[in-house]
Amino acid sequence: MTTATDTQLKPAELHARHLERCMGATSLRRTGSLGRIGSALISTFLVCGAATASAQLVQPSPDALAELDRRVETYMDENNIPGGLVAVASRGRIVHLKPYGMANVELSVPVTDSTVFEIGSISKQFVSAAVMLLVQEDRLALDDPIHQYLSDLPSEWLGVTVRHLLNHTSGIPDYEEIMTYDVYGFRLTPEQVIQAAHSRPMDFTPGTGWYYSNTGYFLASMIVERIDGRPLGQVLEARIFGPLGMTQTRLADPEAIIPHRASGYWVNKVGELINRRPTETSSTLGAGGILSSAYDLAKWDEALYGDELLSAESKEAMWTPVVLPDGESVGYGFGWGVGEYEGLTTQAHGGQVAGFVANFSRYPEQEAAVIVFLNRYRVSSGRVSRAVLHTFMPSLGPIP
Repeated sequence: MTTATDTQLKPAELHARHLERCMGATSLRRTGSLGRIGSALISTFLVCGAATASAQLVQPSPDALAELDRRVETYMDENNIPGGLVAVASRGRIVHLKPYGMANVELSVPVTDSTVFEIGSISKQFVSAAVMLLVQEDRLALDDPIHQYLSDLPSEWLGVTVRHLLNHTSGIPDYEEIMTYDVYGFRLTPEQVIQAAHSRPMDFTPGTGWYYSNTGYFLASMIVERIDGRPLGQVLEARIFGPLGMTQTRLADPEAIIPHRASGYWVNKVGELINRRPTETSSTLGAGGILSSAYDLAKWDEALYGDELLSAESKEAMWTPVVLPDGESVGYGFGWGVGEYEGLTTQAHGGQVAGFVANFSRYPEQEAAVIVFLNRYRVSSGRVSRAVLHTFMPSLGPIP
């Protein structure tokens, strides 16, 4: 939902308001050079306090951990969240993991350390990684026009490049915004997604503005499939998940038997818990269709410190915030929110899809990552992530 006040805000004010709403269901939008800041999607990566470069990961006291548990459990109780999990990782090693509540309410199955959750738009960083692998092999260039790979696109989209898709500067409307989150429960053809996005005019000329668009990552997924000659799930398994030993990470599929998969939930208009359908792969592809576990995201985090999978040049491209023609810098790279939180260099993203929200935030200078999964739609994983971060880096100050 966009308010009139939002459209009048300067970028810095938008960033501040975004932090207040971080991971909520409401999004921010500004007409002109800066479009929407997807507050349900981008994690807590913006400057919001004095620099604390000396912050380090510590082992909290029993009292501090008990206070963290109290805060998480209270938030879950107040928002009718059935289950969740928080974890802290350092260089591929889980240093803290705590499951909460139920993975499946009807069957009374508790969340465990092996529970698999849908991660929503955190999926985008795996698509951007797949694209960068093709760039490394000279099979694709970031500034290639997308019509070079997808010939049946609307002519109105001429001028859009692969880079524009990855950093949300394409101007192509967001099909999810048009069709709502409910679209992820249905089987869709690529033509239906393209038709939905094309039902609205371009938001702006490619490269001149910023607006969060899931259509961009759906199209980027299609380009990866066309070049590699395989469905996206097979590409990601062969090129990323398999080599990294991420055995619990894959594209969601309502019909597949996926061990330890959590069920997703929402609430109705009187606050009663209701089931949400699992995500259909065809409706989202890499825009938000992946599920994973805490252990697998810790493996992904570790892989990003080295150059065996992605080159230093690829990671620099992924983590460089886009700068618009008017000099405006947006805190977003290729599938990553990038910037600072309380002086900490941060690479992060949130996710929300079907009956889940998630948050994956990296603090590379501290060699730390915070992982949050909750199996209820439209709640704040960012709020929980900040509580975990401040507990394990107490020099940042009290939990906000």
